[in-house]
Amino acid sequence: MQRWVLSLILLSVLAAGATHAQVSESDPEIVPLLRQAQALLAQQRASEAYALLAPHELEWGGTPYYDYVYGLSALDSGRAGDAAFALDRVVAAQPDFAGARIELARAEYELGRYDSARAQFRHLLGQSPPPQTRAVIERYLEAIGKRSQFGGSRWSATAQAAAGFDSNANGSTADQAFLGFTLDPRNVETESAFGELAFSLGHTLALGASSGLVSSFQLTHRANPDASFIDQTVASLGTGFVHAIGSTRLNAGVSASAGWLDGEDHDRATNLDLGVTHRTVSDFEWGASVRASVQDYEEPGLRILDVERYLAGLSLTRLNIGDHSGRFGLVLLGGVDEARRDGSPYGSNRHGGRLFTSWLLRPQSSLYAEVSSMTVDYQDGTFFGADRKDDQLSVAVALEFQNWPVAKWSVAPRLRYLNNDSNVSLYEYDRVEAIVYVRRAF
Repeated sequence: MQRWVLSLILLSVLAAGATHAQVSESDPEIVPLLRQAQALLAQQRASEAYALLAPHELEWGGTPYYDYVYGLSALDSGRAGDAAFALDRVVAAQPDFAGARIELARAEYELGRYDSARAQFRHLLGQSPPPQTRAVIERYLEAIGKRSQFGGSRWSATAQAAAGFDSNANGSTADQAFLGFTLDPRNVETESAFGELAFSLGHTLALGASSGLVSSFQLTHRANPDASFIDQTVASLGTGFVHAIGSTRLNAGVSASAGWLDGEDHDRATNLDLGVTHRTVSDFEWGASVRASVQDYEEPGLRILDVERYLAGLSLTRLNIGDHSGRFGLVLLGGVDEARRDGSPYGSNRHGGRLFTSWLLRPQSSLYAEVSSMTVDYQDGTFFGADRKDDQLSVAVALEFQNWPVAKWSVAPRLRYLNNDSNVSLYEYDRVEAIVYVRRAF
């Protein structure tokens, strides 16, 4: 999309009005340099302005006037990441400075963070901008609505480290005995701190203006110092075809995963997925999906768990609520597990749902929360003489701070509670997990 560099600079000043004076500085060291940079910007020499200001970021970063001019020079010289980071500081310090906010919205747009850009542009529309500014904003919002993710072939990668505490790392009962038998300590609730490393790689390949292949690979390892017998490594690989027809998206994909427990082969799964989503003009999105899976366990003693799993889901989401791009949604799930081994009691029916919401707290910070419930009714046999039925409840809250503490990094703390209630006491347990993720995008 074409950049309206000079016109946007002028329109930003008009939109800011007297607010622009609030970010002016009087430091005799800063002002001459910033005036020189502004003169370079007026001559469309943004790269030179950036080179002039960049060496002073550690010294003057956090000074709104410097951050604003530095952000403009970064944005107009093709450094949208640096621009977003600087302009976010301006908006945090001067929330009413519309000039900085519109440039921040542009930077988010250039980075492909369309939800954040949309939130900023919509906030500006709510401030009754001048007609020319409104026209520019509306053009951006229209472009965001039409923007296709299939813009060629591109790669992305993320590295992640995490640390946390799990009150029940092995997801087991707190009872020491069952039916008069003392349980193996590995089958009794064990708390542990843990560390986690993950790497993901993604690729998007355009097959036309409205179609593409989206592929991903992920490798994760979690180590539990006080419960090393459940140290887990998981590798997954998948690819899917996506086709857009207006506001409707169709997808079909295949994926596979492999898991290792305490260094030994543990399980394998292969999945086939089909889905459709449709977004309405009133910012509602509904979706439907189905999945067929084959799940195998490698250890002979665990092959009784082998199942074919069939799941179906329906979802409804309300998007772009308020100025903070709020989102609220409901997902309904149902399915069946068909046991693959004669005499296995692990065939089951399942149904449940999930409520979730997310909100932008600031342009690059968000809050997410969800509540989910699942009932699993085992149909193909009994467990210790009982027809087993499990009811699982999960509650999670998470924050994410993008481009913090520096650009391309993010920090995401999460707290999760899980309760598994069963009519067979051996399978009853509670679990609390607190974790902090640190991610680096490439």
